Amino acid sequence: MQRKNIEIKDDFEYFTELTYGEKSVKENSVYLEQKETHKDWLSKTTSIEHSTISEKVDLTIERKKSFYKYGIKLACKDFSNEPFFRFDSDGPAHRNTSSDIPLSEQKVTTPHFNSFDKNGFAIAYKTDVLKKDNEAKAIAENIEFGLSHFFQETNINQGENANILEIGLKIPELFEYTTETDPLNGVNFIN
Repeated sequence: MQRKNIEIKDDFEYFTELTYGEKSVKENSVYLEQKETHKDWLSKTTSIEHSTISEKVDLTIERKKSFYKYGIKLACKDFSNEPFFRFDSDGPAHRNTSSDIPLSEQKVTTPHFNSFDKNGFAIAYKTDVLKKDNEAKAIAENIEFGLSHFFQETNINQGENANILEIGLKIPELFEYTTETDPLNGVNFIN
């Protein structure tokens, strides 16, 4: 049996406003850093502002170090302990088990969005864009395209600059470079 999110079931109207109400991100760039718990993933969480809700809303961007696998999440810890909206670029298909959905339409392959229905059950769905193979492939293979589509789906804008959020990597240096640690410091080369 599928687990139910009670907070979303009990206040579906708030969840809907939280998900689809106008939001903005003020940062121009986000630098992904290695996750402490999963060394093969990079991640960064930044706050976004909601136009009608005062609770803190977080945007988390995660990318596996190998190609093409990434995820984007929205969370509001004051509302629910789990993210309330997600995007998965790759991974297993999701099965929507609602009796309202015909069996032939219950399987939803990636890339897809993850949300909740009015009863608090997790559901996966594809937008019209994600139903087109070429566009879905481009989004799955490019985190910037995926982020742009996520922003469109969840009504997030970037204010005055209206550019897509730039994603960078903050990978620690293996050795800090200084003249004291330069192995060639003081070595004279002969012509």
